[in-house]
Amino acid sequence: MRFSGSRALSEAFQIMLARIGPLIAVSIIGYLAIFALSGGLMASMLPGILSGAQPGSPDAMLAQYGGTIFLLYLVIYAVSFAQQAAMCRLCSDRHATSIGGAISAGVKCVPTLFGVAILLLIALFALMLVASLGMAGVVAGTESPGLTFVLGLLMLIGFIYVFARLSMILPVVAIDDVRNPITAIGNAWRMTGGNVMRLVLVFLLISVVMGVLFMVLSALTLGSFNPGAAPSIGNMIGFGALMLVFGLTVGLYFLALVAAIHRQLADTSVSAVEDTFA
Repeated sequence: MRFSGSRALSEAFQIMLARIGPLIAVSIIGYLAIFALSGGLMASMLPGILSGAQPGSPDAMLAQYGGTIFLLYLVIYAVSFAQQAAMCRLCSDRHATSIGGAISAGVKCVPTLFGVAILLLIALFALMLVASLGMAGVVAGTESPGLTFVLGLLMLIGFIYVFARLSMILPVVAIDDVRNPITAIGNAWRMTGGNVMRLVLVFLLISVVMGVLFMVLSALTLGSFNPGAAPSIGNMIGFGALMLVFGLTVGLYFLALVAAIHRQLADTSVSAVEDTFA
C-alpha cells in the first residue's frame, strides 16, 4: 500500500468527528489534572511567600523552591504525555473508544515518552554542538555570507527531515504499545522511510491552512482588517473564546491526522515485511 496524503487528511476528519466526544472528554480531564496538580504544588510554596520569609536573590529563590518548580514541570509534562497518548489511542481503529481505558493506556506510555524525549534532547544537543562548531569553522575560514546562508538552510532541511522521520513516535508508543524508547524511535524511523517528502508536504499544508485560519479569525474578531480601529472588550473576549475552540480543534485534528498516517504506514510496513519473506 502506498502512502496517500490526501487520504490521510480526509480520514483525519472522519476520525475526529467519529470520536469527538471521548477526545474532548480526555482533553478536558487532562487540563483539569494539570491545573489541579499544578495548583497543589504552587500552594505548597504559598505559605513561605506570604510569610515574607522568601529569599531576596534569584539564586536563593531557586535554591529554596527549585525542587518544587522542577517537580511542577515534571507533573505538567507527565500529564501532557498521558493526555496526548490517550487521545492518540482513541483515534486508532485497533482499540475501543473507552475513556477510562485510553487514560489508563496513556499513563502507561508516560515513562516511555519521557525516555524518548531525553534521548532526543541528548541527540539534538550533540548534533547542534557538532553542526555549530563545524559551521563556525567553515564561516571563519571562508568569511562568506552566502555560504553561511547555505549552511543554515541545510541545517533547517536536516531538522525538517528528522522531524518527518520521527513524526510517528507518539502512535508507535500509544497505539502499537511499544514501551522501549530506543525501539520506539527505531520503529518510527523505519516506518516513515520512503515517505519523507509526502509527510513534509502534508504537515506543511496543515501548517499553512491553520496559519491562514488563525489570521482570518483574528481579523474577524479583533478588527485587524481595519488598523485604525481598536478592538473592543467584547471583541477581545470573543477572540479568546474563539481561539480556545480553534486551538482545541487544531490539536484534535492533528492527533487524528497522526493516527491516520500511522494507520497507512503501519499497513505499509506489514505489507513490506510479508513481501520480503513471502
